[in-house]
Amino acid sequence: MADLGSNTFRLVVFEYTLPDGPFRLVDEIREVVRLAEGTPPGAPISDAAIARASRVARLFAGFCRNSNIDEIRAVATSAIRDAPNGAEVLAAITDGGLPARIISGDEEARYGYVGAINGTTLCDGLIAELGGGSIQVGRVSDRLLTESVSQPLGAVRMTDAFMPGPVATRDDVLRLRRHALDVFRRDPWITDGGRIVAMGGALRTLATMAQKASDYPLGEVHGYHLTRDALGEMIDRMVALPARERKRIPGLKADRADIMLAGAVVVDALMHAADVDRIEICAQGLRWGVFWEAFLAPEDPPIIQDVRATSVRDLAQVYGYDRPHAEQVARLAVEMFDGLGRLGLHDADPREREWLHAAGILHDVGTLVDYNDHHKHGHYLVLNAGLAGFRHRELVLIAQLVRGHRKSVQSPGNLSRVLKRGDEDRILRLAALLRIAEQFEVGRERAIEGIDCERSGDLVTLHVRAEGDVDVAIWSAEQEAQVFERATGHRLAIRSA
Repeated sequence: MADLGSNTFRLVVFEYTLPDGPFRLVDEIREVVRLAEGTPPGAPISDAAIARASRVARLFAGFCRNSNIDEIRAVATSAIRDAPNGAEVLAAITDGGLPARIISGDEEARYGYVGAINGTTLCDGLIAELGGGSIQVGRVSDRLLTESVSQPLGAVRMTDAFMPGPVATRDDVLRLRRHALDVFRRDPWITDGGRIVAMGGALRTLATMAQKASDYPLGEVHGYHLTRDALGEMIDRMVALPARERKRIPGLKADRADIMLAGAVVVDALMHAADVDRIEICAQGLRWGVFWEAFLAPEDPPIIQDVRATSVRDLAQVYGYDRPHAEQVARLAVEMFDGLGRLGLHDADPREREWLHAAGILHDVGTLVDYNDHHKHGHYLVLNAGLAGFRHRELVLIAQLVRGHRKSVQSPGNLSRVLKRGDEDRILRLAALLRIAEQFEVGRERAIEGIDCERSGDLVTLHVRAEGDVDVAIWSAEQEAQVFERATGHRLAIRSA
């Protein structure tokens, strides 16, 4: 899939199996073309920019041929759509061998919406995708797109219009902020506020810059919450430097250094108009929307019903998990969780139940790397795979459970910065259940049908219902009694029912 944007042309390659997956992003190449550079809205795209676009289109087409890609979907967005010579630009791209079409502003907003809704748990709120030529903003109600607008407030266009020189002043920032606010306030539904999910290369760059500035312990930007305070600090830092020197700021790519200030100001104006103090970064934008349209066809709109469960399942499939074993471990762990909750050993938080189930499904994904230390490999994969719909705190919790399903239960170390008070105790308690469930499945026979929990004083007894001999499984699970007692304050006994 090729996204022919105003600032950057980007080609992403998806590999997927129909029906029901798995799917994954397997390759990505990008090239800055700056179609909108030096051209105000309504002006023709320059010959030099058309030549750049044609060259990159030929490169992309050659890449697709050499990679045996069997389907290409290429879409051109606002710079080409709005230009008087857009048809000429499109012809130069298609003559280069890349089959492309110009999409409308409504289509662009819809693709961004589909990408965002399938990459997050957004139910009600705003979505925004900032590009080089425009920004698309939409209102989502009950997971459906109810309003959308495309405005020419892209990072390249606003740089040309308000900050064209090598140095930007605070007056330039104020003029751009006022202009962007005036534009956003034309649509009253934007000012209704609520949760904002934001997409686009500029937003991912801003998130990376904020993470670098705060020494954030995760490198994942999907699901990161960018605060308005952090954004304001970045604006101050960028305006204090000439454009050519901004590339020294950690996280800011050299090919975006001159346009990021304008992009940041537009985002700040949107947050001000919507009266929010943070936005959630989503790595799945327009390109993913085009993918979902193909992958989920003929669904209209192409929406995943349970984003979190789907992301866990697909990640496990991508890494070639032993499905019967993983599902049995997850089932037994959750069954013990429910039983102990009924006994009053914990408060039966449904979020904890979901994290435990996810860790059960994913606990062995690290064996793709190597069986030895696969708990450590799995920890890394969960943290860095970008599980859609989960917040960063939840990623750390699930990863720590995967890490703790064998050997010792480790402290999260620097990752504790994204956790809440009590989370380390929570990890230990859930990891104890996951470890016992794993030992119940030591022979991978799936012989245990159920577990009944009983409590007498400080003793918890697990009554195991099974078909056949499960003596080895019970003996193996009993080795986790010390971890269980440390986690719950109760002794553990296991009996065959």
